[in-house]
Amino acid sequence: MIDELLARIAVFHRSRSVVPEYPMVAEVLDVLDRAASPETVGAVSLPVARHLEAVQPTGDPVIDPLLEEFQRLAPMLPWRRTASYLDVLSADYLDNYGYVQLVGPGAIVEEPSVRIGIGVWGPHQHYPAHRHEAEELYHVLHGEPTFTGASGVAVPTVPGDAVHNKPWDVHSQDFGVTPTVLLYCWTGAVGSDAELIR
Repeated sequence: MIDELLARIAVFHRSRSVVPEYPMVAEVLDVLDRAASPETVGAVSLPVARHLEAVQPTGDPVIDPLLEEFQRLAPMLPWRRTASYLDVLSADYLDNYGYVQLVGPGAIVEEPSVRIGIGVWGPHQHYPAHRHEAEELYHVLHGEPTFTGASGVAVPTVPGDAVHNKPWDVHSQDFGVTPTVLLYCWTGAVGSDAELIR
């Protein structure tokens, strides 16, 4: 069901100039190249999916086909939120946040060593400081999020930009005036979810 989306993600990764900079991408591409999705997937809807209606083409010839396929599939996909966030973060944040885990433990395509997914955030949200054992690479597909990493420096981004987090790096995000769509991949210790820093 999601084979075409996974193929477009692979094309996207291969198109980025940062690929040689992050060795983890080789493992991600290896998984994408051999991944085969089930024919059907049980849909789970979340309020955040409504923001996809406001997502417009970016003009990037590789990003836009990926976004288009994700928007087409979105109503049929199993959306989720990190379970440990549900009793901690505000109702407003939870209504404006969610992701689809395409590949990984318990994902549409079961894979123990890599997580690949797409997350969506509504405008003007703050994702509090958090960390995880896995190495992480984000790519901005839509929006203008600001990332604050281990250095404490806030870095504004635009579609096409990459943001890398080493294992256990504390990081947070602030989302701008338009919905944000992020492609993420994790390698290494992908079995545990992110944890908020309190």
